[in-house]
Amino acid sequence: MLKLSKLVVLICFLSLSKALSQSIKIDSVVAPALAHNNRLQSVTFKPIGSEIRVSPTQNFLFIYFTSSPKNPVCEYQLMGLETYFTSTTNSYIYYPNLPEGTYTLVVRVRGTDKPTTTLTIVVEGPFWQQWWFVPLVFVFILGMMGLVFYLFFFYRTRQQLYLQSVRHELEIKALRAQMNPHFIFNCLNTIDAYIIRKQFIQASDCLQKFSRLVRHILENSEFQTIGIDKELETLRLYIELEQERFANTFYYELTVDPSLMEDSYQIPPLLLQPFVENAILHGLRHLKDREGLLRIHLQQILVNQTERLFCQIEDNGIGREASAKLNEHYQDHHKSMGMNVTFERINAHQAHYGELMKTQIEDLREPHTGTIVRLWLPLLTQFWQKK
Repeated sequence: MLKLSKLVVLICFLSLSKALSQSIKIDSVVAPALAHNNRLQSVTFKPIGSEIRVSPTQNFLFIYFTSSPKNPVCEYQLMGLETYFTSTTNSYIYYPNLPEGTYTLVVRVRGTDKPTTTLTIVVEGPFWQQWWFVPLVFVFILGMMGLVFYLFFFYRTRQQLYLQSVRHELEIKALRAQMNPHFIFNCLNTIDAYIIRKQFIQASDCLQKFSRLVRHILENSEFQTIGIDKELETLRLYIELEQERFANTFYYELTVDPSLMEDSYQIPPLLLQPFVENAILHGLRHLKDREGLLRIHLQQILVNQTERLFCQIEDNGIGREASAKLNEHYQDHHKSMGMNVTFERINAHQAHYGELMKTQIEDLREPHTGTIVRLWLPLLTQFWQKK
């Protein structure tokens, strides 16, 4: 019986892209092998251990072995793929396209039961079948979700901060417009005229209204929203002061849905006054043939299953067209600064509340008979909040 005293198993991995060559060294014997890119060439193999791992693209195995004495009849079996030994007189064996799995190659001289050499071969599967792939994908998905949520909340926070900054700036402008020097100067002139005419009771009454109006404006400007009753009280004081200024040439009617007063609904401060100011200065004060009338109506309505605050400000003045023609002839006419600021505030609130805010301005059917302003506002029920 031939005994295999020396055995070297050499292995070459062939793929379409490259070849990887290794060998198992027994008794310090290194044998040459010929294999590279599906062509036989002279290459030198380095010793390897008792186990090799190959990727799915390197699953062509070329194994070269030698023994002493030379040219014995050898048997080999790839356990895990084959169930029997195969005899060969060649000095090499090969396995093309091994599937994923772990195999043990046994090489021995025919006629002996004891294996002479063994080699463990591990053919790895695609990366998506590795044990670490699913946890990695899970971590990646969590990371992406976290990134999306972070970017979303970061953008939303920045947008809210920006809107708050814009609203705060516009509210400051609204306060300045409300307390513009023209209005203060006119109120003081009215008080001074009462004093000159020795109408001290009227002067005192006008001065008290003016001081209360200033106090309300300053107090209300500290809040994002105020009660509707507070806004209406400020509006009454302003209208009565304008009545004093224009010698009661107009009167006003204020009707409010009782439910709005009972439930303490909220409204942004200083929002209605610019529309009232515009009606008085550009409509009612130019009347000569009739008494002026200013109607203000607030009502709770239901729009698309959503409760809203409906405000209507109507005057029987000369209308926008006639007022524009009059303003063309006077370069020093007073322009209501509050209107521009108010529309900017409405746009800012529109961005915050969506489509809950809407403004509509139109002339009455007959020319030169007045203007109607309609506002649809969100019906807020929050408590007072400081800015």
